[in-house]
Amino acid sequence: MRSESNEETEEVLRFFLRRFLSRNVLHFLVEDWCLSALLGIITAVLSVGMDVAIEILQHAHVVLHDISLETSSYLAFFSWTSYIVILTALSTVFCQIVSKQAVGSGIPEVKVIMHGFKLENYLTCRTLIAKMVGLTLAMGGGLPIGKEGPFVHIGAIVATLLSKITASCQYSAFFSNEGREMEMLSSGCAVGIACTFSAPIGAVLYAIESTSKYFAVKNYWRGFLAATCSAIIFRFANFFVTAEQSGTITAFYQTRFPTDAFLIEELPVFTLLGFMSGMMGAIFIFTHRQISMFRQRNHLFKMIFRNNFLTFTVFMALVVGILTYPQGFGRFIAGRLTFRETMANFFDNCTWYTNDRTKRCPEQLLRHWTDNGSVHIFVSLLAYYMVYFVLVAICISINVPAGVFVPSFVIGAAGGRLVGEIMVFLFPEGMRGPDGPPIYPGLYAVVAAAYTGAVTHALSVAVIICELTGQLAPILPVLIAMLMGNAICKFLQPSIYESIIRIKKYPYLPDLPPSRISVHTVKVEQLMVCDVIYITKDMTYREMKEILQMAPHLRSFPIVTDHESKILLGSVAKRYLVMLLRRHVLISQQDNRASVRMTPTEIFNTIRRTSMRLSKRSPSRRSRDARETESTKSESDPVEVVTDRSYTGNTLLSISPLHAPDSVPLQAVFTRPSTADTTKDPEALLDRVIDLDEVAIDAAPFQLVLGSSLYKVHTLFSLLGLSHAYVTDCGRLVGVVGLKELRDALANIYVRGAVVPERKLTSSAISVKKVRIYLISPAFAVLLARMKWLHFIRFTISNKPAWK
Repeated sequence: MRSESNEETEEVLRFFLRRFLSRNVLHFLVEDWCLSALLGIITAVLSVGMDVAIEILQHAHVVLHDISLETSSYLAFFSWTSYIVILTALSTVFCQIVSKQAVGSGIPEVKVIMHGFKLENYLTCRTLIAKMVGLTLAMGGGLPIGKEGPFVHIGAIVATLLSKITASCQYSAFFSNEGREMEMLSSGCAVGIACTFSAPIGAVLYAIESTSKYFAVKNYWRGFLAATCSAIIFRFANFFVTAEQSGTITAFYQTRFPTDAFLIEELPVFTLLGFMSGMMGAIFIFTHRQISMFRQRNHLFKMIFRNNFLTFTVFMALVVGILTYPQGFGRFIAGRLTFRETMANFFDNCTWYTNDRTKRCPEQLLRHWTDNGSVHIFVSLLAYYMVYFVLVAICISINVPAGVFVPSFVIGAAGGRLVGEIMVFLFPEGMRGPDGPPIYPGLYAVVAAAYTGAVTHALSVAVIICELTGQLAPILPVLIAMLMGNAICKFLQPSIYESIIRIKKYPYLPDLPPSRISVHTVKVEQLMVCDVIYITKDMTYREMKEILQMAPHLRSFPIVTDHESKILLGSVAKRYLVMLLRRHVLISQQDNRASVRMTPTEIFNTIRRTSMRLSKRSPSRRSRDARETESTKSESDPVEVVTDRSYTGNTLLSISPLHAPDSVPLQAVFTRPSTADTTKDPEALLDRVIDLDEVAIDAAPFQLVLGSSLYKVHTLFSLLGLSHAYVTDCGRLVGVVGLKELRDALANIYVRGAVVPERKLTSSAISVKKVRIYLISPAFAVLLARMKWLHFIRFTISNKPAWK
């Protein structure tokens, strides 16, 4: 009995050893834990190094100005402006030499990549180096830009490089999965925000809002793990870095508001502050887009700056230096202070305006903002808000790495501080008199950070604010202002990141704004392309060759029964049709060269690699595979034709060798033509009917039916990541709609609603004489409809509105 019990114990131990030392556990530890933690640690170390370097450069800027001021004010002006110009020029030149993709925020590019589109060289090591060096020089020089956008990009690059490193390990199939790469990218974006504010919770939420439309909850913990590891590194860095060189490492703006910091009477003021933040956020996005479009289209601008990447950037650096010069206009806007210092001043729990009841701020702080009492505090705050509102809108579009989150945070806090000081001026004894609590202007600055939420369309900014201030007391007014500002800006403008995507014309499907009636009235038949290029069952090789040459940009073609009925049977990739044509038709040398030009390079590389691999196999192996294939065919005995697809939607039966479980992938496609075929006339071979049974057919391509609304089409494209969909009517192919058609329809949705492109109306096979669209604001149209003054606006093909 004892021996049996020992054997059972050993068996249980072996089971647990196999269980816990298996590959799955190894993958779980390495991929899910170690890589996520390593991502947070590496990104945090890079951020700490950059913060120290930026703080050293900014401190050197001030010291150089003070030393020069002792000699001459002109020398001080020259040193202040030339310092900004030189470092900005170095940043621009370095990015242009190393990697041009490092210019800009980086969040729009990451957003596009995470939605399935390929952008070359945006996630490489060269871009990482250029981003870090360029951002350090630009921020160290004194440009009014932030680091959160570039660091989201940096976190995504680190995540991609870690994925590539693990993809070369022994278990490459596990690490090279595309879904794993997207999960790592999402974690990298969260780490980038966490390294900016040391706010791990808000960082994860903000990364999801900024880069993803639909997020898998199962990946939640990876982002939190990486962000937590980065926050731990930042805490450790506080012990090794001095306070003078801490920079944004200590970006923790502790506030000390009491629990009753606001009254119920102040809630309407907070709501109004949120409304103003939303309006100003929309104006900021519009201003930035107009500036960018002006630089691209204005001939005078191009003539002056000659489309040189350095000229306009140096010019703007010179303007920033002149406006922020401490002995010049900088006296009115505290030009000597950095964003980190000004944000701490705005959140300070004291009153800048003289008041007997509230705590007065230190004299040193007031000297920066009042120029030793010569400038009124209202004038200083208003000038700061207006100047940086314009400067930030321009500087985030020049050829340096630049983020918009921190600058918009500071601008919103400046506006809130101004409102708070005005409230103190209007109610010096508080809103309830001497017996009630006083008004805290710093609380208004915290609440006005809703401006950042309006610009980025992110509600997670409220969580970041609570983590920054270390208090939950202002959470209610912050949420009220955030929701109000976000709703107003969403209705008027897209987010700053989607606006940049539109400016750069990236392949991206924008989000639908709320409350747009036109997205429900516009139907898919008004958007689709009706002149569809398709393949029929009875088509000849000559006709197929002409179609491939006529449409080299298409990657797939629909398959229909014939030209009359056009019942959709499925779709086939272009590369399979090219392989079919090369296998069955012996063409001349000239036609062969034409087909090479028509075929993508990667197809021929695949053909050569597969052919070499097949040739190296032993004869016994090839004969055994052949016998197995023959036995499989004899057992299944398939019909050697493509079966028709009925109106009920039955899927297509394909007997392609690609679908055979025992056959080698693409073996039949890569087989050399027989000797008998080579003796035939090439022209006669081209007149044969194509054999679709030898290609891989997608028997169930995604389809839309006539009458589907634009809202439904947009939702399906976003959820499923579609690039195109076929439009059918009772199984009959009538058109195709792609991302380009959707983007054209949504191009001016914030101004005119969903608009049917005019070019689609001319080629439409459906008789549509008049298309209903809204030419005015949807909210105004709804108001008029409710008043029974106007039901809708009709817009004719000739672009002449007709009132009915």
